Amino acid sequence: MKNMKIIADLHCHTVASNHAYSTIRENIKAAKKANLYALAITDHGVGCPDGPPNSYFENLTSLPAYVDGIRLLYGVEANIMDFGGTLDIQESSLKNLQLVIASFHETCIKPGTKEQHTAAYLKTAENPYVHIIGHPGTPEYAFDYENVLPIFKKYKKIVEINAHTFICRKRSIPNCRAIVKLCKQYEIPIVVNSDAHSEFEVAQWGNVLSMLDEMDFPEELVINSSVERLRKYMSQIL
Repeated sequence: MKNMKIIADLHCHTVASNHAYSTIRENIKAAKKANLYALAITDHGVGCPDGPPNSYFENLTSLPAYVDGIRLLYGVEANIMDFGGTLDIQESSLKNLQLVIASFHETCIKPGTKEQHTAAYLKTAENPYVHIIGHPGTPEYAFDYENVLPIFKKYKKIVEINAHTFICRKRSIPNCRAIVKLCKQYEIPIVVNSDAHSEFEVAQWGNVLSMLDEMDFPEELVINSSVERLRKYMSQIL
């Protein structure tokens, strides 16, 4: 576990999300420097006040599959817009994306009760176009981890452990630990992502790896810890 290597960053933003600071090319350059196998472009969905329009996501399919030896995946960090699990990206666009992250953001929906968050996540789990549950440790959107995490596994959703959380959402860290503990207990797959908002954050996940090492989390449950595991997962969803 101490030598675990993450081979893909599956949650990165570009200048298309106006509060991010790097281009796709700059993020690819950073991924190349970090010797990554793959990089996903997952800008915020249209419900985010400074996210790009739907046409941006429809046109992502024009990107090449490989750039400078980096496997490029096109996707979105879709916003959960209500407690019924409605996303801000239309289904026709979701179908064409290779990777869909679903997350809560206060700019899109005000926090409710634990029961409401739980209901939203249960409905999100049923969405066949969602692949990853983004930064679920956010305390403002606390939910019933014990009951919901096994449902994520049932519907083959990958739980994200978000490195950006350890920088800008530090109140989330205890929740992340609780989620990791349950994922280990129930053998629920996770993904380690940077949630980079600039090229300088791509592949920066040292704090997460330290936590996983401390908690003796099984490497085989980390989807992006080997090329083989990632390829197997991608073959199931594409």
